Amino acid sequence: MSIKRNCAVLAMLFSVSMSVAGAEEQLRVLKDPNCGCCEKWLKALPESLNVSVEHPIDLTQQKRQAGISADIQSCHTAISDSGFVFEGHVPPALVSRYLEGDKSTNGIGLTVPGMPVGSVGMEMGSRFQPYTVYEVKKDGSIAPYQQVASIKQQKKLSGGGD
Repeated sequence: MSIKRNCAVLAMLFSVSMSVAGAEEQLRVLKDPNCGCCEKWLKALPESLNVSVEHPIDLTQQKRQAGISADIQSCHTAISDSGFVFEGHVPPALVSRYLEGDKSTNGIGLTVPGMPVGSVGMEMGSRFQPYTVYEVKKDGSIAPYQQVASIKQQKKLSGGGD
């Protein structure tokens, strides 16, 4: 094969891989149909995500199957088509950042255990409880991913500006 042809093939492969990388990410959200905070979180997600919502009867079991143990669970679970899991009120900017590759080599997703006051979907006026977003690892362990220390920082991470 000539050098010219090799370059053409490489250019074509690069073009295809770039179009796949830029494809709209699919996010399947599993939640209780009566949960209002989940609805608020869904509305805060970036439009670049193609989101579908399901209301499974076996929500807890599906969380476990996705690698989310009971001690790091929250009210809803989002699973990307690339297999990453986002549990609870993870700020939208961090979901995007993780999907773009800002993760450890053995990470499977992010979690905000519980339902911290002031997190995305759990806004209560000016009340705010600092919280940590954790990365969930393949072995089930967690490690701090980002601390959210103030309502101002929370607004930036949720697309709300200053």
